[in-house]
Amino acid sequence: MVGEDEETPVPQEELPPGTEDLSDPAKRVTEIENMRHKVIEVRQEVFNHNEHEVSKRWAFEEGIKRPYFHVKALEKTQLNNWKEYLEFEIENGTPERVVVLFERCLIACALYEEFWTKYAKYLEGYSTDGVRHIYKKACTVHLPRKPATHLLWAAFEEQQGNVEEARGILKSLEAAVPGLAMVRLRRVSLERRHGNLDEAEALLREAMDSAKDATDSSFYAVKLARQQMKVHRSLSKARKVLLEAIEKDQTSPKLYLNLLELEYSGDVTQNEAEILACFDRALTSPMPLESRLLFCQRKVEFLEDFGSDINVLVAACEELQKLQKENESTKRKAENGYDSSQEPDAKRQRVDDASSGANALTDTQANNSAYNYNWYQQQYGGWGQNSWGQYGQYGQYNQYYPPPPT
Repeated sequence: MVGEDEETPVPQEELPPGTEDLSDPAKRVTEIENMRHKVIEVRQEVFNHNEHEVSKRWAFEEGIKRPYFHVKALEKTQLNNWKEYLEFEIENGTPERVVVLFERCLIACALYEEFWTKYAKYLEGYSTDGVRHIYKKACTVHLPRKPATHLLWAAFEEQQGNVEEARGILKSLEAAVPGLAMVRLRRVSLERRHGNLDEAEALLREAMDSAKDATDSSFYAVKLARQQMKVHRSLSKARKVLLEAIEKDQTSPKLYLNLLELEYSGDVTQNEAEILACFDRALTSPMPLESRLLFCQRKVEFLEDFGSDINVLVAACEELQKLQKENESTKRKAENGYDSSQEPDAKRQRVDDASSGANALTDTQANNSAYNYNWYQQQYGGWGQNSWGQYGQYGQYNQYYPPPPT
């Protein structure tokens, strides 16, 4: 048949790109070898670079003993290793490497909110949706009862303009962990920032009514009074809130101090009667003796600075001396550890005579220094008007809302 005797053409060997124009086979082989060496050289550089990067991280990798999740707490050395590794990667690595390392870290450290927070803060410069995803995963899956992460999530959503979302986050957290002052106060501040003053006041009153004890109720009463005074500009409403709270908790120095601060905020020359009434209310209260003594010291200082009647000042000084004697006698009995009424009459008479002499000396010294209040500054320095730093169970609250400097 026609074509059967024709020879089939043999396909030529396909040459590497760039060598088609080389007619000389020797030159072609040389060029191919050069290209091979170039490829190997480039790969070797990549290998050396990767090996160098791995060597810088190898100590951190060796420190990871538990790369999987477990409910058992991680050792302190493990936590520190993750922290240092993340800091190193953030400073030296690429964003892709940092994200991968965070994802690895949060497998083993899923129950530690500091790592979730750090991850979200890092992503804020790259992706808003990524930050939202991290907060949502942390708060709804791994840390449903951790308030700090929820508060940060709510603040983030509020920053993005999602007020309803922030409001829902705080409500859900308060439903899951009721009774947290920091959450209720964050809800109040959220409503206040967006002009819902009535709702903010209602939240504080609800907290006062549902408080488990008088101390908690007093805490929220002070917050409500400050809002009435500073936001609503109503001195009468603020005074009413504090007076009602004092009726319920007559032994709380915080309430008397804040009422005093409230009265001091006005014109002290026109408001002298109300200020003295506040002092008298504290001095006749069932507060401990030491607390009443401090209020009496402050009353004397006020009368010395702003009082209009010398008779009232003299009477206050006499009352202060009386409380000082009573306080010294109480301390002396506590130090001696016995009841003097059980001693023989002769011995008790000698002690009484000695006490009378000492009291006379004390009276003389007190009269000579009745108007020197340097001692008052030392003893009363810790009683700032805004000193909420040691308010019992609200110590954790101060982590998020530190008290203003006095």
